[in-house]
Amino acid sequence: MNSIVILVDYLNRFGSKQKSTTYRSGMDLDKIQMYFEEKKFKVDILNISESVFLLKEKEPSYIIYTSSEDHDGKYKSFIEDVILFLQDIGHICIPSYKFLRAHNNKVYMELLRSSFKLSDDFIFQTSYGATIKELENKTLKYPVILKGATGALSKTVVKAKNKIELIQSFKKINKKDALKLRIHELIRRVRHRSNYVQESMIRGKSIIQNFIPSIDYDYKVLVYFDTIFVLKRNNRKNDFRASGSGLFEYTREVPDSILNHAIALRKQMDLPQLSLDIAIYNDQPITFEFQALYFGTKTIESAPFYFKMSADETWQCHDVKNIILEEFYVDSIVKQIKSKL
Repeated sequence: MNSIVILVDYLNRFGSKQKSTTYRSGMDLDKIQMYFEEKKFKVDILNISESVFLLKEKEPSYIIYTSSEDHDGKYKSFIEDVILFLQDIGHICIPSYKFLRAHNNKVYMELLRSSFKLSDDFIFQTSYGATIKELENKTLKYPVILKGATGALSKTVVKAKNKIELIQSFKKINKKDALKLRIHELIRRVRHRSNYVQESMIRGKSIIQNFIPSIDYDYKVLVYFDTIFVLKRNNRKNDFRASGSGLFEYTREVPDSILNHAIALRKQMDLPQLSLDIAIYNDQPITFEFQALYFGTKTIESAPFYFKMSADETWQCHDVKNIILEEFYVDSIVKQIKSKL
C-alpha cells in the first residue's frame, strides 16, 4: 500500500477552502483521508512542528502540506524551513519547496515563472527592485505596473505613468522601517558623517512589468491534473485590474488556447494542481500570475461545469451539480504520484 503524510498547521488546518466548515478552517481532513484510503493509500496526519522529529529518520515519504498567509509571513517562514529540510533529507514534498516559496511572494513567483522561458516573457520584460534607489536607476518604458511581493485582490498592484508615480507608489505599498531602526540610522549618519552612505528607510521587494493595454478581462483557471475549472473576470470599472473586481462569470465559451496553455503549464511545472491568471493578448494567452498551493477555491467550488480533454483530443465541457473540493484535490495528487511510477 502507498502511504502519504499530511502536514497540518498549529490549528490542525490544511489548505484553503472558500466554503469551509468554519471560517478559514481549510479543507475537510476527514474527507481527504477517506478519499486517499479509497485509493489504497495509508494516511498519516502530522503537525508541521512535530514532523521534523517524526520524519527525520524515516524512509522517504510522499508529503502534502499547507501554507499560510499570516501577518508578515512569520508562520509561513517556519513552514518553509520545515519543508526545505524534509525535501533535502529525501522526502517527496508535493509541491516541491520552490512552489511554497513562490506562494504569496510575487517576486519569487515571477523569477520562477521566467525560468520556464514562456513565450510571453518578452511582453512583460520584468525587472526587480527592493529600494527607491534601485527603482530610480532603472530605464523603463512607461506606463508600467508595479507589484509588491505580497497582497491579494490586487491591493499592491499599481499602474505608474512615469518615474515620479512609480516612486510614489513604491512608498505607498511599502512601510518605513520601525522608528527604532530609523533612530539607529540617524545616529550612524551623525557619528560617521561624510564616511557613511545612508541606507534605505523604505524597503520592499517588488517587480516592475510593462503595462499590457486593451485587456478588459482575464480568466482565473484552476487545473486539477487533467481537469480545468475557469472563471471569467471582468475588469473593475475604469481600472485595468480584474482580480477582486467581483465582476465574475462562468462561461462555456473559453478559447481552446486558454485550456491548452493551462494544461501545458501544469505539465511543464510538474504539478498536481495549478492556479493561473491568464488573458488573451494579440490572440495569444499570456500568464500574469500562478500559484501551486493554498490558492483561492471559489472558481472550483462554485463551478457549474468543468473542462476535460476527450480521447479524440478535443476539449469537452462537463456539467457538475455538486463539487467536492477534497475529492478533486486527492484525485490530482494520486494521478501526479502515479505519473511518476
